[in-house]
Parts: sequence; structure tokens; C-alpha cells
Amino acid sequence: MNEEFISYLWKYRQLSQTLITEAGDSLAILHPGVQNTDSGPDFFNARLRIGNTTWAGNVEIHVHASDWYRHGHHLDPAFDHAILHVVYEADRLVYHQNGEPVQTLVINNQYAERIFERYQILMQTRQWIPCENQLDSATDYGFTIWSPALAVERLEYKTQSIRNLLTGSNIDWDEAFYQHLAGSFGFKINNLPFELLAKSLPLKIIRQHCNSRFKLEALLFGQAGMLAHEFVESYPIALKQEYLFLCGKYGLHPIAESMWKFLRLRPSNFPTIRISQFAGFLQFTEGKFFNLFEGGTLDEVLKLFVLSASEYWNTHYVFGKPVAEKPKTMGSSGIKLIIINGLAPFLFFYGQEKGQPATGEGVLDFLEHLGGENNVDIDHWKLAGFPADNAMQTQALLHLKHFYCDKKRCLECRIGSRLLADNTQ
Repeated sequence: MNEEFISYLWKYRQLSQTLITEAGDSLAILHPGVQNTDSGPDFFNARLRIGNTTWAGNVEIHVHASDWYRHGHHLDPAFDHAILHVVYEADRLVYHQNGEPVQTLVINNQYAERIFERYQILMQTRQWIPCENQLDSATDYGFTIWSPALAVERLEYKTQSIRNLLTGSNIDWDEAFYQHLAGSFGFKINNLPFELLAKSLPLKIIRQHCNSRFKLEALLFGQAGMLAHEFVESYPIALKQEYLFLCGKYGLHPIAESMWKFLRLRPSNFPTIRISQFAGFLQFTEGKFFNLFEGGTLDEVLKLFVLSASEYWNTHYVFGKPVAEKPKTMGSSGIKLIIINGLAPFLFFYGQEKGQPATGEGVLDFLEHLGGENNVDIDHWKLAGFPADNAMQTQALLHLKHFYCDKKRCLECRIGSRLLADNTQ
């Protein structure tokens, strides 16, 4: 038994219809209250009828009544006005600081055992997701209604790292956006070295050279640590010479070349190709970003990321190793990922910080009209019958998998709670 399961029973009213407190009074749950995930009582603003009296206040959950003292609640004024203590075992009498007993409800034997049996199965399974074998492909278990909230949760999670970038840049929004967007060009595998590359090469330097694709590539490849070799081809030789000049001019220090990952990547996704495409984006935008996205349609924004690597890369994937000629243009899946992981979270965060809720709503609308991602996890969800037609839905599904299913937060999941509660009353 644990507090999470007891909280689930309380929140979703999965307890017996006839409840009696330890003091012998009848108890009716008029409203279980709002669950609190921070410090303080577990549920705020509950409404209960105890005996003939209606109470409004907070409810605390414990496995053992003695946990009240073990957790120091008897010394915390925040718990003085708790109207009910819900426990699995009443192993000790509990009192408020004024000496009055705390009303206590023992839930042992007050719920259907099959709920706990189902819960244990979910906790012990090693399937792709705990409820994989219980899902009916004919229903989405309310996911369609829940998906916008899940998508917002995912956006809020991604804004944590953006906040750090903004703080580190002394609240320079353009610099923070430049660093964050650079990370998205690295996708999952090379996100960190791309972000470190941008941090090592301030936007103010980039802006001084946006009129030259060649100088931008010299700066970016040099700071990436990829020009510290002897070359025989004219283009990398020229890049190196230009970089050495600019490096000395600005006092730059490159990151370690060893940070970049090529293994198990398709050649078109090699960081060399993405760096050149990023240089193209910086040249096109002249390092000025926000005015390009404000009020733009989805099609207009998509066109901003239809980027090609420079001419040298038509016949190369890495320096010094020619291959058959093929233009290296950013594909639709790559563009989609940059918008989902780079542009959308930053605009959402910007709207939050600037008190512009319409910006956040616009981001969700943007994602809803953008095609969904394709990966192994999304394929699993599709097989289970869940909708994955647009980026808002696929982002919601990825968040559900990684932040609920993988962590077995089934009791906090609307799908899990429904599976546990079905046909138990």
C-alpha cells in the first residue's frame, strides 16, 4: 500500500458508499477537493458531510496514522485546519495543535480489492507501457480530450531549459532563441554540441557576418572544432584560413570535435550537413528572428526552414571524402522536428513570460495543423488505436509515454485511472 494509491481512491471516489469515521460518524464525500502536488495538505477545498455537519477544508493522506507525526505535520500550521485524515491503518491517535482530535477515516476494506489487484499488475508489468494488454483499439480512453493538456505539459517541460538559456544570456531574448534553435538543428543526438557551439559563438558576431555564407560556415565549423586538421581540398583549406583570422579577431575558443556524433546517423543527418544548413538559416534571417514568426502562417514558417547545405556539401557528407553528387536539402521530417522542438517551445515560453496567452494558444493551433512525427513510440500508439494525425497529438503521446507510462504514474493518468475504475462499482 502507498499514499499514491490511497489518493487515487479518494480523488476518484473509489471508496465504499457507506463510510464511517474512527469517531463513529457517517461520512459523505460531497467533493474530494483539488489535489495538491506541492507542500501542504494533499487535497485542498474538500467538502464533506460528517454526521449532520457539512465541512469545507483540507484532507491529508497517509498509509499509517502515525505518519502525521513522522512527517512533522503536528508542528506545521498548514495542517491545523485539516478536516479529515485518510489512512490505511489507524496505528495512532492524531491531534491538532490545540489538542482536538483529527477526524480520521480508515479506508482498509473500504474499496474493491480488484482495483488494487489491477494496480499491482500495472506496477509489475514490463510491457512497452503498463496497460498495453488492456487497451482496446476501438477507444482512445478520453485521450482526444486530454491531448491538449498533455501537449501543454510537454511544452512547459521544454521551457525549463529555455529559461536557463535566457538567464545565462542576461535576458537577451534573441541570444537565447539563437542558442535554443541551434540545439534543435542537432535533433536528439547532437542537441548538446549544437547548443554549446552557439554559446561559444555569440549572436553579435554572427550578425556581423550574415552577408557572407562562407564566413558563417568558417565561424561555425571552426567553433565546432572541425577545422583543426590538414586538408587538401580548396574549400576546407579556405574555411580554415578564414576561421584562424576570425578566431584571432574575436578571441574565440572552439568546442571539442569529439562531442559530435556521427555513428548510427543517416549521412543526410550528419552534423556537418546540419551546420551548413544552420549557416544558411542565419544568413537568410540575418540573425533577426522574432519578426519572422509573428503572424506568419504555417506554410510561411515552413518555408523558412527549407534549407540547403552549401555547394561543397553536394558532393560531401564529411570534410575530405567526396561522394556522388546530391543536394543536401532539409527534408520535411527535419523541418517538422525543428519547429516542434525548437520554434514552438520558445514561442510558448515567450508568450508565458510576456503575459500573452494568445501566443500559447497560437502555438497549440500551430501544432494541431502540423503533421505528426513518425517514430517507434508513435507506431506503438497507432497500433493501440490512438490518434496521431498531427503534431499536437504526437507530442501528447510522447509526453504520455515518457512522463507517465515509463515512470508508472498510472494513478495520475486519465487512461490508467479509467482502466482501474471500470466496472468496479
